[in-house]
Amino acid sequence: MKKKLLRFYKDLSIKKKMLLAFYIQIIIPMIFMGFLSYRSSEETVKRISMNYAQDMLQMIELRFRDFINNLNVISQDLLYDKKIYNILNQERGIDPLIDYEAENEISNTIKKIVLSRPEVQAIAIISNKGKFYFADDNSRSSSIRTILPYEDILEKARQHEGKAAWYTDSENGSVNYIYLIRTIYNQDDFSEIGLQVILVKKEFLETIYKGLTKSMRNIIIVSEKNELIASRNSEDWLVNSISLKNLQNERDSRIDNDLKALVSHTTISDTGWKVITYIPLSELFRDASALGRNIIAFSIITVLILSMFNLAIAMGFINPINRLVKGMKMVQKDNRVVYIDDERNDEIGFLNQTFNEMSREINHLVTWVYREQITRKEAELKALQSQINPHFLFNTLESINWMAQLNNVPEISKIVTDLSDLMEASIGRDDRLITVEEEFRYSDKYISLLKARFEDKIEFEKEISDGAGEVKIPRLLIQPLVENAVYHGIEKLRGKGKISLKAFIEGEMLVIIVMDSGPGIDGAELSALNRMLSMDNDSYFKMLGSKSRKSIGIENVNRRIKLFYGDKYGLKIESEQGSFTKVIVNIPLNWEQPAEGYYVQGYNN
Repeated sequence: MKKKLLRFYKDLSIKKKMLLAFYIQIIIPMIFMGFLSYRSSEETVKRISMNYAQDMLQMIELRFRDFINNLNVISQDLLYDKKIYNILNQERGIDPLIDYEAENEISNTIKKIVLSRPEVQAIAIISNKGKFYFADDNSRSSSIRTILPYEDILEKARQHEGKAAWYTDSENGSVNYIYLIRTIYNQDDFSEIGLQVILVKKEFLETIYKGLTKSMRNIIIVSEKNELIASRNSEDWLVNSISLKNLQNERDSRIDNDLKALVSHTTISDTGWKVITYIPLSELFRDASALGRNIIAFSIITVLILSMFNLAIAMGFINPINRLVKGMKMVQKDNRVVYIDDERNDEIGFLNQTFNEMSREINHLVTWVYREQITRKEAELKALQSQINPHFLFNTLESINWMAQLNNVPEISKIVTDLSDLMEASIGRDDRLITVEEEFRYSDKYISLLKARFEDKIEFEKEISDGAGEVKIPRLLIQPLVENAVYHGIEKLRGKGKISLKAFIEGEMLVIIVMDSGPGIDGAELSALNRMLSMDNDSYFKMLGSKSRKSIGIENVNRRIKLFYGDKYGLKIESEQGSFTKVIVNIPLNWEQPAEGYYVQGYNN
């Protein structure tokens, strides 16, 4: 699949590749940035809404506490009312008149409270003897005496042992009546003498969240048994759909995926009731959704506008390239001169100008090559005729050798044999590389020839370390260096001189050292020579036309090594005036062999 996609991309035209690159570079970042912007705004809205909901719930909780505290004050006032306490504590029932007066006194006391406190619907005081004292606000058809679940309330009040407690009377999951209750005890022996009940107006609870902002219009108050007490703008199905079992913490805000709303709640510690508010996600993320739509619209418009600009720019590149390709096909087809007229000063203009020159040059070269081929045929015939010359020369040298042996002149025979071997090596055979050991033997023969001239002036020694002798190198690579050591070193001495030849392996390199005991080279000339030897081939060949050459043999060997092995290999010269000159050859042991037929051989000329 990867190869197919790569092939598909390579086969696309430049126009399609540029458009593809444009869309990848523009659309993907825009999608990524748009998504991040939308998610960031969504998270920001959610965080702000959660904080705002908690602030509103805290305000509601404070109002609730004021409401509860007011009712507790009323309950405390009734509890410590001396008249009510004395009536409940004393033995009665003997004198009806006294009972009547006591009933009126308690009724008047609690009636004043009921009529003066808007949050109180009714109050009842029930003695331990079963006497029922009460007062209603007359706003309901039913009286507290008829609706009060006495047994259940008394049981719960006794559980709290004189402390105020809350009791809710519910039906079908909805609270109908809310009571604040507490038992009344004798102050001396702490025996139970009565029950106090305050019926709270449910409608008054609406004042707790009244006046809040419209964003908090969905409010629900439920009892500790998760029964509905009051709600603001909430449908019954919505109230029933809330997962109340998940609201376990004292206060929390979270996204309810079932309800599709942001749900926040707080718990009223004194009653155990929960105040819940929720904001539908569609309303919560209305601005974020609008931002998302705006981002999409902006992205589409931006892509369309940039596509037009990109297409115009792309065609400004593609059309000249297509004309250039068309011209190349015409040249390829019939080798005619093609001229592209497109006045531009950019890179494409340079390509057009170069193509025009190339077209003319190709046409010229086609004609020239045709003529050159005819000339080459004639040269090949002459080369075949000249091949007889080396064979004739070797045969002649062989005849001289036999004549020297017949006349018992071994010195002439040895010189002729060494000369013949050197000429044969110089002319070359089919083998392109020879071993270091064979190359050193050619140096032996060369020194042998020179000794006939210089007699005992030259002392020659060679040393080959283990493994170095079998390494193959180009033919006649060392002999020019030995020749250079003789003519530029030993020949300048008045007395006897020494040439040493060493080969050894150092790491991954074959190192060959040619050292003479000649007069040496001065520092400036040595530095210039080493700089020249360190040049890469391109720089060296460009320099040849503008600089006179010295040490041609050394230069040729150095260039042969660089051409054969690479620019980082070659020669280095060390010298000390009046003492020695040392030529160091560095050749890699592991190298990629050149293609068949490649061989560079130089001569000391």
